[in-house]
Amino acid sequence: MSWLGGFFSKDKKGDSEPVRSSLGHPSQLDKGDIIKLSFLNQQELSGQRLEVTDVNTYDFENRAKPSFTLKNDAGDAFSLSVCEDNGEQKLSFSRLLKRKKVLALFDEAAFAGVFAAGAGITLNRNAESDIPQSLLEWTAPQYVEEVDCSSGYYHEGDYRNKPLPEYEKDASGLEYYLLEDPDGEFAIEIEVYADGETEVSATVYLPMTTIEEMWPGK
Repeated sequence: MSWLGGFFSKDKKGDSEPVRSSLGHPSQLDKGDIIKLSFLNQQELSGQRLEVTDVNTYDFENRAKPSFTLKNDAGDAFSLSVCEDNGEQKLSFSRLLKRKKVLALFDEAAFAGVFAAGAGITLNRNAESDIPQSLLEWTAPQYVEEVDCSSGYYHEGDYRNKPLPEYEKDASGLEYYLLEDPDGEFAIEIEVYADGETEVSATVYLPMTTIEEMWPGK
């Protein structure tokens, strides 16, 4: 499958639901909520207040996982999810990369090889002198493919409190690839949809304490 074919990308509550006065965990976030982050290497996130603008859902093996879309004051968009590594919960912040930025980070042929070689392939970043600082903050020198072509679905909307759609036609099918750096601090996530559309994201894993405060929007 050619990864070049489809760059890029996919960008209610009822009145009877109770008003929330506080938030105890990022998994409880909803549209309109605000989070305040600590100081970080990623300048677009560091010390920022981010608003949750959307909640959508990924479905792998019939297990729903919410994905929160957040924006900072400058209008930059990020995805947030909560993941688990060896029993420890972490925050997964991702930013979508346009094709030009992917090619600034990686050799084109090497990146295309991710789709053919299977899990275990090593992908090296280009020389730092050729990469903008804003991308260096989000990436690592080397990645190893951990997940190869895992089938799943993307659902628009929040399915935390309702069943997933019964029929596949109500979702967007995708193939998922995950590459992580040896220290487990960074990742490259790739989603290839049935129509050939491809999304590539740079991901950074951060401790739960990165979120200093959370405020419910309503």
